[in-house]
Amino acid sequence: MAVGLVTVPAQADSKPYSQHTSTTGTLGRNAAPGGQVTREQVIARAEHWVKKAVPYSQSHGWKDEATGGHYRQDCSGFVSMAWQLKGSLTTWSLPGVADRLAGFSQLEAGDALNYSVAHALLFGGWTDRTKGDFVYYSESRSGRPALKESANIYASRIAGHPRTAYVPLRYKKLVSSPAPAEPVATPPARPAAPAPAPAPGKRAVPPRTVPTTPPPASVPLPKSPARGAGTSFAATADRLYAISPDRSAVYEYTGEGDRWVKVRGRTGGIYTSARTLYATDVRGGDIHAYDRARGKWARIGGPGAEFAATDGRLYGISPDRSALYEYTGEGDRWVKVRSRTGGIYTSARTLYATDVRGGDIHAYDRARGKWARIGGPGAEFAATNERLYGISPDRSAVYEYTGKAADWIKVGGPAAHLYTSGNTLYATDPRSGDIHQYHRARTAWTRVGGPGADFAATRDRLYGASPDHSGVYAYTGTPGHWFRIGGPLAP
Repeated sequence: MAVGLVTVPAQADSKPYSQHTSTTGTLGRNAAPGGQVTREQVIARAEHWVKKAVPYSQSHGWKDEATGGHYRQDCSGFVSMAWQLKGSLTTWSLPGVADRLAGFSQLEAGDALNYSVAHALLFGGWTDRTKGDFVYYSESRSGRPALKESANIYASRIAGHPRTAYVPLRYKKLVSSPAPAEPVATPPARPAAPAPAPAPGKRAVPPRTVPTTPPPASVPLPKSPARGAGTSFAATADRLYAISPDRSAVYEYTGEGDRWVKVRGRTGGIYTSARTLYATDVRGGDIHAYDRARGKWARIGGPGAEFAATDGRLYGISPDRSALYEYTGEGDRWVKVRSRTGGIYTSARTLYATDVRGGDIHAYDRARGKWARIGGPGAEFAATNERLYGISPDRSAVYEYTGKAADWIKVGGPAAHLYTSGNTLYATDPRSGDIHQYHRARTAWTRVGGPGADFAATRDRLYGASPDHSGVYAYTGTPGHWFRIGGPLAP
């Protein structure tokens, strides 16, 4: 670092399989089920399901001539099919037949990105490795067939889930093959001129795809197969929290040496405001609030696509992103404050939301119950107590919102991700991963450390997780100097 959750387990199906047949035996060159398979064969099999528009289903399967069996028509069944396994595995069991890669940069066509509690997708190959552009294949949600999509490995979310939640996997019996054919759908070309600020100008390619989770029930943040996934590393104004590697517990850092205390059991993800810690269940995705004074947790809602909090309010997007809700503070009652929403960001007092399509960002005037468009799409946004920042769609520059409608000023160059405390902005270099601190009064940046898997900041301290999640480090305040305070933590 600086010193240098769930697919249902496979069962006998209660409904008969669809009796469609395929020619993947030919496309797969008759590779033996459960045996060696080439990257070329894996991509050919994936392309076949896309071509045939195989519909999503967790209870039905698609007959496959190459194996003589069926593959479940969901995300993990799709990867199992592409790898030509003997049967359909789940997101929990896929890692058992694969090796974990050291990083996303090692991904090649035919590998997979697996989020054990929510989703799996097949990596289709790089379209621009330097910029992080790639294509992937997946079965995503009910009512939608197998698809091929473009994405960026540096984006905060991939296929609707946090990038940091995915683990890159390589099937143990995958062998080399010629490079797959060029993607059928050519990804949108990047502009030759510098990308526009996240504010005015023409809209760039939307940073998110169509939502990939099932529609919710009729009540706000209902129970649903979708899981709200947060980070495994987060901070309030004065406390740092982390989830253990197996997600069996949440710990709070005491501020003394490497001492941590357990504050919760099994947890899917955590979210924070300046004063409050929130956590979601591994199974079900329900969200709970932590009363630190009493050491108690209270369930306050069902699962959501994502959550974010101001100092006094918690907000959540419904699993299918059809609506944004505000928690009332009473039991598990939520009120709708916006319709379709791509992502949410918060400062101490303000809520910001992006459109699902187009990616424009809007600010919420809670007193009047009104939304105002303040900028165009950005690759990512983050806010301090007083300022909102965004990375341009191609990640070539960092911009600060002036507070005047759609008026942004450039404050930095290329950036992969943004992190904030109450008063400070940090950004990571898209090539080296090094983290830099922004000194707004001097409009200058200082490199403070090397790459990390994730970062979080309290009011006066910056923390980082080592790239392999093996340790948690605290920044001393002297550029390049960090000390270990614990670890490992959940990837």
